Amino acid sequence: MNEDPQPVAPQVKDEVRRVWRRRRRELPAPERSRQMGAVAEELRAWIAERPQPVTVAAYLSYGAEPSLEPLLESLHDDGARLIVPVCLPERQLGWVQWFPGVAVARSAVAPIDEPVGHRGGVEAAAAADVVLVPAQAVDQRGARLGQGGGYYDRFIAALRGRPEAPPPLLAVVYEHELATAGTVPTGPQDQPVDGVVTSRGIGWFAR
Repeated sequence: MNEDPQPVAPQVKDEVRRVWRRRRRELPAPERSRQMGAVAEELRAWIAERPQPVTVAAYLSYGAEPSLEPLLESLHDDGARLIVPVCLPERQLGWVQWFPGVAVARSAVAPIDEPVGHRGGVEAAAAADVVLVPAQAVDQRGARLGQGGGYYDRFIAALRGRPEAPPPLLAVVYEHELATAGTVPTGPQDQPVDGVVTSRGIGWFAR
């Protein structure tokens, strides 16, 4: 990756985040569905080329986030093991096995429903073959703009702090959310991703 972008004030990131959120909400639902159908095809083809069976760590979409649920159902049918994040205290992520129809319950620390099951820590995701990461936007150096809670930045830092090589981290965004290098603001705690997937394909960042 090229020279790191200069850190910016939190209020600047908050304003940039509001802009990206608005643009995401303005994307028509049929266009979201079209793009995510193409994303699912790209990812399913790429995952099919990995040694089988695979373990995929992936988020469950919320609101206007790019939806991975149809992809996860297809991967489950293909025999993949799927794990998804759950919110833990102190803004940490745990990981729970997912399958179609899994029971859900209200999170104790966030206003969302989460799958029920054994909660693994970072070691569970470290055993995955790929981690699919949510993002508001990603620039062409791999800088990622999240929701602002820091859950994924803490998780990625812990994942990369382990002795073994981490699985590849792929951010999933809509086409317009892959931004020019240096335009996604970052702070000292922000963790870059290894690549990005949009409806136009998978791209990897030099690091």
